[in-house]
Amino acid sequence: MITHELLRGGSRPSDDIFEILVTTFRSGGQSVSAEDDLTWRPPTDVYETEDAFVVQMDLSGMDPSRIEVLTDGDVLVVRGSRRDIAPPGKKHYFTMEISVGPFARRIPIPVQVRAKSAEARYRNGFLFVSLEKGVDGPNGSRSRIDVGQG
Repeated sequence: MITHELLRGGSRPSDDIFEILVTTFRSGGQSVSAEDDLTWRPPTDVYETEDAFVVQMDLSGMDPSRIEVLTDGDVLVVRGSRRDIAPPGKKHYFTMEISVGPFARRIPIPVQVRAKSAEARYRNGFLFVSLEKGVDGPNGSRSRIDVGQG
């Protein structure tokens, strides 16, 4: 049976398992980090323009202060937690598709970028992270990117 999620090109459980196995293998068989075990994965578009590498992530209903963005120039990590804002009390769900709780996405950066140029903006429920293409020396250390609004 094909689900609506698969028809829309959504992530299948086997895709998640494959990513965890590849991440484990790439790290020399060490244990997988906690971010691979979290509850949901926000839909994400990754693309490049003529002069930038861009990540667009659907994080509707998020408080931008609860979004953490990190990069070392080779990998972009976005993590945080979306709160359940449904009113308290007993509920009988007929459909439950809105994910809440912790999330993390680890996005490899396949082009050379200037890590220090990274900008993150939260606008209309989407997080946009942009890094200028180019070279700015050895990357090495991971830096945090503040998330602005607008």
